[in-house]
Amino acid sequence: MPAVLTIAGSDSSGGAGIQADLKTMLANGVFGMSAITALTAQNTTGVRSVQDTDPAILADQIDAVFEDIRPGAVKIGMVSSAALIAVIADRLTRHRAGNVVLDPVMVATSGARLIGEDAVGALTSMLFPLADVITPNIPEAEALLGMAFGSIDGAPAMREAAVALAERYGCAALVKGGHGTADASDVLAEPGGAVTWFDGVRVDNPNTHGTGCTLSSAIAANLAKGAALPQAIRDAKTYLTGALGVQLDLGRGCGPMDHAWRWR
Repeated sequence: MPAVLTIAGSDSSGGAGIQADLKTMLANGVFGMSAITALTAQNTTGVRSVQDTDPAILADQIDAVFEDIRPGAVKIGMVSSAALIAVIADRLTRHRAGNVVLDPVMVATSGARLIGEDAVGALTSMLFPLADVITPNIPEAEALLGMAFGSIDGAPAMREAAVALAERYGCAALVKGGHGTADASDVLAEPGGAVTWFDGVRVDNPNTHGTGCTLSSAIAANLAKGAALPQAIRDAKTYLTGALGVQLDLGRGCGPMDHAWRWR
C-alpha cells in the first residue's frame, strides 16, 4: 500500500486539516501519516485559537516518518510561521521528498486568517520550489500574484493566473474555481507550458469545510499510486464532488463533508 505524509494543522472539529487529510487518504486507498504543524481550537462556526508546534518537534515528526515508512507523496497544508516553513523545507530537501502537493492555506472557510504575513514570503521562497503542484483557490491566487480581490473573475483570468503562477514559481499551479465563478471548474498550468481544464459542476451544498484539504490530499494519494498529475487531479475532483454531493449536515456553521460517501 502506498504511504502519504500530510504536514498540516489539526482541526479539533474533524472537518479540515490533518483529520480531513487522513480520512481522504484512507478513502483513496493509501496509508496516511502526519506531521502536525499547529493545534487549532475550531468548529464549524470558526477558529477560536491556534498554537504552533515547536519547530524541533515538527522536524522530529518528519524525520520519524521518512526514516521508517517513506511516503510516496507529501501534502502540505496549514503552516502559519516562517520558522516552521524553514523546518519543512530543510527536512523535505534532506529526505529528497517527491510528489509534493502544496495547498497554500491562508484563510479558513469561516474567514479566519491562518497564516502570518511573514510566512507568506517564506512559503513562496522556500516551499514552492520543492512543490510539484500548488493548489490555490481564487483569493489565494490573487494574493500570491499581488492582485486586488476580485481580479480573477472568470475562466480567462483563471487561466492567466495559473500560467503566471507556474512561470513565477517553477511548479505546476492548479487554480480552483470554487470561489466566485459559475461552476467548479479548475485549471492546471505546468512549467512546460501545458494548460489543462478540469470541468466541474457546482454542488449546491453550504457545507464545504475542508474542501481544499480534501482535494490536495486526494491528489497526493493518487500521485503516490502512480497517476500522472492531470489524472490525479481528475480522480481527486471526482472524489471531492461525491463527498459534497451526499449533503452531510453537521454543526451550526459551515459543516464538513462525508469522506466515506463511497461506502454508504
